[in-house]
Amino acid sequence: MANEVVKYHNKLNTISMRKWTAEEMNFFFSVIAKVRDKGTRLISFDSDELKELSGFADNHEHRWVTTMDNVADKALNLRYSEERDSKRIRMNLFTYFEVDRAERTVEVEVSSKFEYVVNQLEAQFTQYELAEFTEIRSTYAKTMYRLIKQWRTVGKKEFQISEFRDLLEIPKSYTNGEISRRVLEPIEKELANYFLGFKCKIIKSNKRGNPVTGYLFSWKPETTKGKYVEGKFEKNKSNSSNTPEWSNPKYKNKSSEKDLEKLNQAREEALARLRKN
Repeated sequence: MANEVVKYHNKLNTISMRKWTAEEMNFFFSVIAKVRDKGTRLISFDSDELKELSGFADNHEHRWVTTMDNVADKALNLRYSEERDSKRIRMNLFTYFEVDRAERTVEVEVSSKFEYVVNQLEAQFTQYELAEFTEIRSTYAKTMYRLIKQWRTVGKKEFQISEFRDLLEIPKSYTNGEISRRVLEPIEKELANYFLGFKCKIIKSNKRGNPVTGYLFSWKPETTKGKYVEGKFEKNKSNSSNTPEWSNPKYKNKSSEKDLEKLNQAREEALARLRKN
């Protein structure tokens, strides 16, 4: 699989995807990786390339087509909600999503109102390698992987229990014990492979019965790539300046004794000629 990078605005992490299967998530974020910085024009992809990117190992053609059809339906129904002052805004991420079985292509068009989610990202974005994401099996772990990547350089993130339930769309019927067994266990097991020192701490209140109030996830912070090299972009001083070296207060004469003797002799001869004139 190519080392494809998924990059999008953090707000995409708030969109509900609980009813998506792991394979559908893989395919969807493969599309997100490919549409990045392509604007809002209609974009066509080779479905076989997307199949490879999404890590779809099954050679059963019907199952692959079903996955693409399901993603097309669910992608067009993805809605983002936002409140601004007195306004409550709802918008779709895609305006067009076509799967052509005969031509083996997928065509998508990003909504102009939601273009900032995948285009010209300079701040507040989530970024990760698609290959890692597709290896994760649990849908809870996939969602938490995306959320933690949003805070990858921080090294920790605490969620209030209500926020945690909403983001992972945990059934209201789940008790704290079921959350630990069905949600936290697969998250800790899988994400430990991608975040060094990954741990989850259950936060409890001091009130009677010690009710769970939230969850604290911690890991070794990721460092941003690239190191500063001093003088890397400076031009060679011998080529960029006409200032003589001896004008520098720290200049040291590297001439040998013979060279100095010749220089002194030449200076005396020059002075003698000046006296005659």
